Amino acid sequence: MTADLVAGASGATIGEVFGRAFRLYADRVAVTSEHGRWTYRELGQRVDSLATAVTELGLTRGDRVAVLSETRPEYVETYAALARLGVTVVALNIRLHTDELAYCVERAKPIALLVSGGLAGQATSLRDRAPSIEHWVCFDPAEGFADYSALLASATGPPPVVDVQPGDLHNVLYTSGTTGRPKGAMITQGAAAVRGLRLAQWFRLTEDDGFIGWLPLFHCGGDESLYATMLTGGTYATLRKADAETMFRMIERDRLSWTLLLPGVLTDFLHHPRRADHDLSTLRFAIGYANMMPGVVEQLTTSCGIDFSDAFGQTETSYLLAHGWCHPGETPSLRKMPTPLLDVRLVDGNGDEVGVGRPGECVVRGPSVMSGYLDDPEATAEVFAGGWLHTGDVLARGEDGTLTFVDRAKYLIKTGGENVYPAEVELAIAGHDAVQEACVFGVPDEHWGEAVKAVVVRRPDRQVTGEEIVSWCRERLAGYKRPRYVQFLTEEELPRSATGKLQRHELAARGVTDGERV
Repeated sequence: MTADLVAGASGATIGEVFGRAFRLYADRVAVTSEHGRWTYRELGQRVDSLATAVTELGLTRGDRVAVLSETRPEYVETYAALARLGVTVVALNIRLHTDELAYCVERAKPIALLVSGGLAGQATSLRDRAPSIEHWVCFDPAEGFADYSALLASATGPPPVVDVQPGDLHNVLYTSGTTGRPKGAMITQGAAAVRGLRLAQWFRLTEDDGFIGWLPLFHCGGDESLYATMLTGGTYATLRKADAETMFRMIERDRLSWTLLLPGVLTDFLHHPRRADHDLSTLRFAIGYANMMPGVVEQLTTSCGIDFSDAFGQTETSYLLAHGWCHPGETPSLRKMPTPLLDVRLVDGNGDEVGVGRPGECVVRGPSVMSGYLDDPEATAEVFAGGWLHTGDVLARGEDGTLTFVDRAKYLIKTGGENVYPAEVELAIAGHDAVQEACVFGVPDEHWGEAVKAVVVRRPDRQVTGEEIVSWCRERLAGYKRPRYVQFLTEEELPRSATGKLQRHELAARGVTDGERV
């Protein structure tokens, strides 16, 4: 009993992070959209109404509410209100197939579902497969759904005081499911608060900073950035999709200063013909994956005069596991500094730590790590083998303690008995001045077991052939690492996840053609 009391008194909750922000930053702008602005006071008042309304629906601490929505102010309100009540947000990925959504809902068993108007049809298709859901609410007027605005207006009196604890489950974020069914990473109130604090400290955020929130709030890059913004009294700008010109207008209007620019979005932002028509001088840094396109990142920082944070992280640990910095005009070094409040080891297949310069799987422990996968004890036991969370990423440690990403362990190509890490080949190809982006993977080969295939996107108005790509690689890599197949695609033809990552498994499933052989 004493230990429980001490733990409750010494831990932070994400609900308290929101509540503190509403009190301390009352007159500052908290959330903006294309259509309006809300101060912290106004946001807090709406959150109170929603918390009361949710309570009047019969939901209590420990219950779950699913959300199927793009990034919009109502999603922010939902996170804050449910955190105050100790009710869990089941954050559904809007890009999932209906069968995958049904699977997630069946596992999570939410009592209510909140949905945006544009996705109401998708939610309707779940009705016969979601017996746990008693309340269907839409952010916009939609037939067959309770109206969100009416729900807030119906609230009477202040919300109840709930004894929310740091160990209470705050949200469930689903992994991509590229190797099977989506897995729901469970993030506690305490872990969410720590994630926000780490971002605020690492990026040196202040109340003058504003986040361009195009990234979905069902993704750790979206929700963690929201928490960091609330901690520091900044502005969180909600965008329903990653439209470059909308970003330009909101940066100029709301004086926004940071965002994630992931593959696809980054190049749209950089090459947009009307970027120079807007005042983007308040933008001071962007976050993304420099290892995927170092030349393009160098163009971005030079053209926009901003810093770039080269990200490494994941839903299970926080997207801030290890990051590197490059300044305007610098070529990204790809070395990343481990961030505070996480222990990181690089281990071999036996769990023994590897030496400097040797590739090893990154395993992690710390207060921002998830509590396991929802309703999946086998997957939880596997990922926490040995008491550390296994990321599945292979890294190498430098003499100075920095970490360099090698590749995902599952993407390792075995060709003629030799190991090839796709990321190494991708980095070499990306160094060619005619290449915008590259994706490398293994394809079946009767002689070698597997062969290396590269999918390449050319830079605008540049040309390069498959033979030139292979010749370029021969000069920089061991012969067995060179691509034996090269396919050229446009940026629009690449399959991507919600975060802009290439869906490597989809490209690999397309196989090869004789015309791609080099």
